[in-house]
Amino acid sequence: MARIFIVDDVEDNIKLLWYNLEDDGHEVASANSGQACIDQAPAFKPDVILLDMMMPGMSGIETLKVLKTLPEVENVPVIMVSADDSDDSIIDALDIGAHDFISKPFIYPVLEARVRSAVRLKQSQEELGAANERLAILASTDSLTGCFNRRHFFEMSQLEFAKATRHGRPLSVVMLDADKFKAINDTYGHAMGDEALKAIADTCRSCLRESDILARLGGEEFALCCAETNRDGAAQLAERIRQAIEKTTVELDGQAINFTLSLGVTELGEGDISFDQLINRADQLLYQAKSNNRNCVVAG
Repeated sequence: MARIFIVDDVEDNIKLLWYNLEDDGHEVASANSGQACIDQAPAFKPDVILLDMMMPGMSGIETLKVLKTLPEVENVPVIMVSADDSDDSIIDALDIGAHDFISKPFIYPVLEARVRSAVRLKQSQEELGAANERLAILASTDSLTGCFNRRHFFEMSQLEFAKATRHGRPLSVVMLDADKFKAINDTYGHAMGDEALKAIADTCRSCLRESDILARLGGEEFALCCAETNRDGAAQLAERIRQAIEKTTVELDGQAINFTLSLGVTELGEGDISFDQLINRADQLLYQAKSNNRNCVVAG
């Protein structure tokens, strides 16, 4: 069922609610003041808070204002409880963000129905948040390799470019491409080609720092944006990736292949005014590596 947090300065009111809610299968916790609610509710992680309006010291309204500033409980539905349903503070509470109001003495089945409504609201919000998060991942990620896609790579890299140029910090780009990839697809099938692409992504991730940005730009072409990294450091990284792929065997349905990478590396220079310049230069260096019999790193 749900986790319900009761806030009331009258112990008998807490006990009455507690027993009824527990009988209905809810997990219950309580506090006898606004400050105690603020201190204890976040750790309890409630689905609903039942908050008395009239309490000595910190009132229900004051408590609600603070609750709405706490990240752990800011989205938890709060049902205000008051003996005076004509109180203007009810309107204030709803304006601040209270989910609902119930007057004392309340009819328990009515309160339970409002609790169920609040729980459904919280569940819907959580499901919507999870769905939005999944959509954000899908919108920014290459589904095959789990790398960032081209659009998200350029968005993130352009931000790194702006920071690097503003603060005079190093920034490098690596372009990498599987050698003779068409022959892999033609000889072994696209499923084997897909496994090769996933091997490239996994190998790159094993060599990268958390701050490095890895993307599949399309086909068998990948890119890295490495903040706080000069050309020599990026070239060393590219060489580690090249060597790792050279030693990697990809297997599928009893067949095994080995393949290599060609890589182009460049860094931010004084004349660069856009991230596209770095990408284009790294791409030219990549094709130079292809012309140099492949399976090598060319930095410039």
